[in-house]
Amino acid sequence: MLIKIFAAFVATLAFAVLFNSPRKIIFQAGIVGAVGFAIYIYLMETLELSSMTSNFAGTVGLSVCSEIFARRYKEPVTVFSVPGFLPLVPGLPLYRAMNYFILNDFVMGMQTFLETCIDAAAIAMGILCVSGLAKVYKTSKYMVEEHKNEGERK
Repeated sequence: MLIKIFAAFVATLAFAVLFNSPRKIIFQAGIVGAVGFAIYIYLMETLELSSMTSNFAGTVGLSVCSEIFARRYKEPVTVFSVPGFLPLVPGLPLYRAMNYFILNDFVMGMQTFLETCIDAAAIAMGILCVSGLAKVYKTSKYMVEEHKNEGERK
């Protein structure tokens, strides 16, 4: 399991370099990818949860890390999150689905394709939940500050 997490860390580092992330945060982007993949692999292999649940939880974990690092290093969230999501992307199941279609096994192809779509939707929902909550938190913090300033003016 540790080898898989380390491989996710290295893959995330490589994609951060490929996407021209600032040099000062490449290591942190690798940590984000490793955290998300560690959550995913722990839930899949140790707790034997479904791929959808594991993808959602891994995405939530790495999205939270991305938000924290973005605030700490004053960089956009996408600099951390985009490379971090790549180890979670269900590329192999999508390849298998296409292979089943090519081999005229449409039932297995469709089943594999739908499972892959569910995993992709779980990743999208994880991103949506965390980024939405972060925006609500930021907006509410701003509104509280503005309300305090308005009260002081009166």
